[in-house]
Amino acid sequence: MNKTMDDIIKHSDLRHEETQELQNILLEAGLTEEIKWGKPAFTKNGKVIVVIQDFKKYFALLFYNGHLLSDPKKVLQKTGPNTKIGRQIRFDDAAEIRKMKSTIKSYVKEAVAASVK
Repeated sequence: MNKTMDDIIKHSDLRHEETQELQNILLEAGLTEEIKWGKPAFTKNGKVIVVIQDFKKYFALLFYNGHLLSDPKKVLQKTGPNTKIGRQIRFDDAAEIRKMKSTIKSYVKEAVAASVK
């Protein structure tokens, strides 16, 4: 893992176990870690695919171009009522992330295909 990314996560308010679970999944998917907008972002060929987000009531994986995804499991949510492009999968804890690992991987694969054309 990128030392800068580790330092940022270690010294941030992000929930560490949840962040690590998502990092592992995203790195296995062949994405590259970067910092965008002060948050852990994962890219492919320089294009942002997903961003890890932490909110008071939930933890999320934001799909930057989530509106392009088919969402067969119906897990994607708009980040707000006026959101046009981004979609997120929300999690309560690391156990939920582990349980959804295969779903996350398939959504990331589709997001890469849609974004890196």
